[in-house]
Amino acid sequence: MQNTEQIRILAGVPNHGFGLLGGLAHSVLAEYAGVPLPAPRIHLGQNTLPDPPLPLPAHVPFGDLNEGWHESGKDLVAFLEAGARALRAQATPDVSRYSQQIRILQKVLRFDAIAMVWEGRMIRPANSMANWSLAIDPITRQRDPREPDSLLAVPAVVTWVVDRAGDSLLGWLPAEGTCADIEIIGDAVTSEDRIVALLRDVLLAQYAWTSIVFGLVP
Repeated sequence: MQNTEQIRILAGVPNHGFGLLGGLAHSVLAEYAGVPLPAPRIHLGQNTLPDPPLPLPAHVPFGDLNEGWHESGKDLVAFLEAGARALRAQATPDVSRYSQQIRILQKVLRFDAIAMVWEGRMIRPANSMANWSLAIDPITRQRDPREPDSLLAVPAVVTWVVDRAGDSLLGWLPAEGTCADIEIIGDAVTSEDRIVALLRDVLLAQYAWTSIVFGLVP
């Protein structure tokens, strides 16, 4: 459950021309600038879609995912698939077990988006989409460092962001960079991308559980 100490408000955050979803991508990447990542991190975006219950876009970290990362064999696809299954298998407790503060937060901060941050290698896509295929692929599987394209890529912190409507973004920050080096692009991934689709599945599972427990309108 979220609390007021975990919530990050999306106020005055650069959006790179992508509205609240871009602001979410930037804010999440900025949080992990220069921070080691022993496992992927997931943040839930709140009130980023139209007609929010409260005009207060924000995001909240999912929690410690190290155990799940190791149990999945450090495989990104297996990790996300297991996460969605675990969320759907959660019991639906009586809402009375939660404090009034938690109930109010769940009512006014709707889960609209999700962002996953992980370490990868990126090639700046200055000229063509072909560069993106080289940039994205090493993130999801190990590569022999002797391969030619591996020599062109640089370490980076990468985020995939998707919302319930299916809009998605990819962002990255060079490992040695600062927040000023964050870049976000909207046409590098789509809702058909495997990682994006799995992330959206995790988001929808969390949204469904929250809606049932707290009586939200879908």
